[in-house]
Amino acid sequence: MAARIIGVGQAMAGDDGVGIAVARRIRQMRPPAAIEVVEVAEPSALLPLLTDSASPVVLIDALVDGGTPGRILRLGSGAGARRGHLLSSHGIGVLEAIELARSLDPENLAQRIEIIGVTIARPARYGEELSPGVARAVERAAAEAIKLARA
Repeated sequence: MAARIIGVGQAMAGDDGVGIAVARRIRQMRPPAAIEVVEVAEPSALLPLLTDSASPVVLIDALVDGGTPGRILRLGSGAGARRGHLLSSHGIGVLEAIELARSLDPENLAQRIEIIGVTIARPARYGEELSPGVARAVERAAAEAIKLARA
């Protein structure tokens, strides 16, 4: 497998579901067969998806950074990625999952891991609908994820 795109989030948690919305949009765009598209609700489910033959791996997740909702930020997977707060409704977040995978199985970790953060306001509602600014970002985030997966 050449590449994997992973949407992270809770589809029923409003804007926290933006990663899932992006993954679903990418599927609608019918990406090349060499790109696998996966949805995960819990970052701990990322561990086996980061340590197999897929590379690059592109993760899309909601990012709370205090800015305008709907901005798209490309983050590295190292310590410099901590300029906002990638959401997790559980105890482990995306960056922690990457570090855990790096510690547990460094020889098999994907050679390149990219993170696309879509900025959101702190979640205050439930339901599948995204706020207008975040919904407008889905198409751009999908295009960016495909571009990174092909690179």
